[in-house]
Amino acid sequence: MKMSQSKAKLSLFKLVMMTVVAIDSLKNLPTNAQYGSELIMFYLLATLTFFIPSALVTAELATAWPATGGIYVWVREAFGKGAAFLIVWMQWLMAMSWYPAILSFISATLAYLISAELAVNSVYIFFSIQLLHWGAILVVSKGLTVSSRLSTLSAVIGVIIPMLFFIALAIGWVASGHSSEIDGLSFSGGSLALSDKLRLYITLLYSLMGMEIIAAHAGDVRDPQTNFPRALLISAGIILATVIPASLAIAMVVPAKKISLISGVIDAYTAFLKAFDLTWLKPIVILAVALGSFGIFFTWFLASSRCLLLAAQDGSLPTFLQKTNREHMPIRLLVLQGVLFSVLSFAFVFLPSVNSAFWLFSAAAAQCALLYYVVIFMTALRLRYCHTQRPRPFRVGRKPWVMPLVIGVGSLSCLMAFAFGFIPPSEMDARQILQYELWLVGLLVGGLAVGGLIYQWSQRRLSVPWRLAVQEPIRQAGAAVENPS
Repeated sequence: MKMSQSKAKLSLFKLVMMTVVAIDSLKNLPTNAQYGSELIMFYLLATLTFFIPSALVTAELATAWPATGGIYVWVREAFGKGAAFLIVWMQWLMAMSWYPAILSFISATLAYLISAELAVNSVYIFFSIQLLHWGAILVVSKGLTVSSRLSTLSAVIGVIIPMLFFIALAIGWVASGHSSEIDGLSFSGGSLALSDKLRLYITLLYSLMGMEIIAAHAGDVRDPQTNFPRALLISAGIILATVIPASLAIAMVVPAKKISLISGVIDAYTAFLKAFDLTWLKPIVILAVALGSFGIFFTWFLASSRCLLLAAQDGSLPTFLQKTNREHMPIRLLVLQGVLFSVLSFAFVFLPSVNSAFWLFSAAAAQCALLYYVVIFMTALRLRYCHTQRPRPFRVGRKPWVMPLVIGVGSLSCLMAFAFGFIPPSEMDARQILQYELWLVGLLVGGLAVGGLIYQWSQRRLSVPWRLAVQEPIRQAGAAVENPS
């Protein structure tokens, strides 16, 4: 069914802006900056092998199945309810692994309002991320209207403006003749150890994830067959044109060995502002960066919780977790998530340093995300050949070989990165390597096993199956989501 042009609301410009806001993140800059100019080639490689394939595939899925639920609906249609539950469970595991990392970044950023020493104080980090996480639960419980307003405000004030300001300061730094910590430009990655090259590639893949959130709006895009590919290409250019210079900006003023994964952004801002006698702007910059990062966290937090609620209402979780408040928010799931998060975040107290905890959580989240995207690619392939007559406002390629090629490249990049993710950083000693491997394997295997057991237990107790609700416009178009047993 061809989408009516009169109902289209999102222009090319709006789509580009939404995509850039969802993926551009200041949190990733310190990790990237450790590799200096060599990250340029790896960013281009990650864009070609993952960013573009994932964007194209999710665009087709979102326009063909524009039902509430996103990834849960797609996988359920392709592989059934059990697989759909496992994918949203994996998404939730990915999010739970990532929350401590992003919240510790926010906490370290806010610490600079008081004292720089607080940014590496594990006790401060532990208690501050508890406050942020439970505060987010409180806001989410107030409903979608309040949540969406916060996300929009933080995206503009805390992501776009600080990123552009960072680039402007870097240009001024070079123009004024300041010395740089980057020794020339390198595009080959030849000075990096193999493990560091692989780690950089995985990090960049992870930083380019999130296109499936934007693709959920594909049904509301004006002329999607034309505007989606254009928006994706333009967005890729904007993202590369902002995140690469911003990463290099940190590398210019902070020595690679001294870059903190959670406070590197503010360290670089401090050096820039001091050089240009703009230190009075520092509190404003700190608040803006913290707000932007909280908005990114909040957007993912809300999405993962609601996807898990959909699975619970479909009978994949115990009935007591289906409870919602009067604002239709999954309050019991949110509280349970808060308790589990508090337990996980004790890692900041027991691990040797805040940086160590940040890296372990980031690595675990990246591994979960890579498997998650492999499932998305396989879902798209199955739906393409099992639902050949399904109307697709946006389609990946006119030739039959284009879709398998795109999916093959994207899946292979994720699988290779997943395998490489178990190779520890070169600076780890034998004891740290063992801890690193046990953490990754334990989280992945244990997490998925727990999810499988919960699903099996729920199915044995399920007496009345719940029919998956879809939007009325989709039903009217004859595109209601099937509910196989």
